[in-house]
Amino acid sequence: MALRSIEGGEAQLRIKLGDRQADLLTAFLAVPYPSGLKRLVAANPDLEAVIVERIPPGLDQAAREMGLSYLDIHGHGRITQPGFVYFAPPGADERGPTKTRGPSPFAPKASRVLRNLLADHERERRLSDLARETALNPGNVHRVLNRLMDDGYVEREKDSYLVVDPGALLDAWAENGSPPREQTAIPVKGDLRSAAEALLERFHGHAVISGELAAELLAPHLPAASAVIHCLEATEWARIDLEEIEPPPPVFRAPGRILLDLPDPGVAQFGSQVSELPLVGAAQLYVDLYREPTRGRQAAEEVRRQLLDF
Repeated sequence: MALRSIEGGEAQLRIKLGDRQADLLTAFLAVPYPSGLKRLVAANPDLEAVIVERIPPGLDQAAREMGLSYLDIHGHGRITQPGFVYFAPPGADERGPTKTRGPSPFAPKASRVLRNLLADHERERRLSDLARETALNPGNVHRVLNRLMDDGYVEREKDSYLVVDPGALLDAWAENGSPPREQTAIPVKGDLRSAAEALLERFHGHAVISGELAAELLAPHLPAASAVIHCLEATEWARIDLEEIEPPPPVFRAPGRILLDLPDPGVAQFGSQVSELPLVGAAQLYVDLYREPTRGRQAAEEVRRQLLDF
C-alpha cells in the first residue's frame, strides 16, 4: 500500500493484492461522518476514496451509497475497483473516539452544548453565552468546546465559537451519545397518544415527548407505533408508580410502546408545543429516533429532511 501526495490536498493511493493493483484518487476526511463525506465529495467530485482516522458505523453505508472506497490509518476499510476487492473491517475498539481526553462531549449533561450549537448552527457564540444558556459551569463548557475543536466540529475565531459542520456533529452525537441510565418500557394496547397524554399528567408538566409520536406531530411520515417520554424532574420520577398506570381503552391498531426515562433536563431545551403537547427540539428528536431500529431510523431521516437543514 502506498500513498503519493498531489496538488489540492489530494493523493494517489496504490494498493496491491497479489498480482492485482488498484490506483485511486484519494483525500483525507477529517470528520468521518456521512455529512462530512458528502461535503468533501461535493468539493472534489472526482474522488474515488477517502482516508479517515477511524471508521464510525455510519461511514460504510454512506460510502457504499456514494460509490466510494475508504481506509483508516490502520489499513482497515473497503476498496473496490473492477476486478479488485479489498475489505478489512475495523475491530470494535477502533470504531469509537480516537483518544480518551476527559469527559465525552456527547455525555448527557455535556450534550446541552451540542443542543445549543445545533439549534442555530450559523450563530457565533461566546463561551459566557453558552454557559448562561446551558446552565453549565464555564469551565465545563470550555472543556466540551475544546474536545469539539480537537475533533474538527467547532472552530474558534477570537472569543467566538462556530460549528464547522453541523451535519457531522449531529451524526457524531447520534452514534456516540448514551441513553439515560434510568428507563422503563410500557406496552400500550390502546391509543398511543392518549396513553402519552395520561403519563404527562402524572408527571405534572415535568416531561416532554420524543420518539415516533413526536415525529408524527412534527414531520409526518409514518403513523407512530411508539413514543419516548423524558421526565425532567428526579422527584417526579421517584414518585410515579408504574403499576398503577392503567392503559386507555383499546382501539383497533397494533400494540405500541412508550419508553419512559430520566435524562438530563437539557433534553427539553429548544422544544416546541404541538396540539398542546410539549415536544423536544428537532436535533434531540433525531438523536432519540436514531437509537431505535428500523422504523425509528426511517423517522429520524424524515425529521432530518423536513426539519433540519444539515
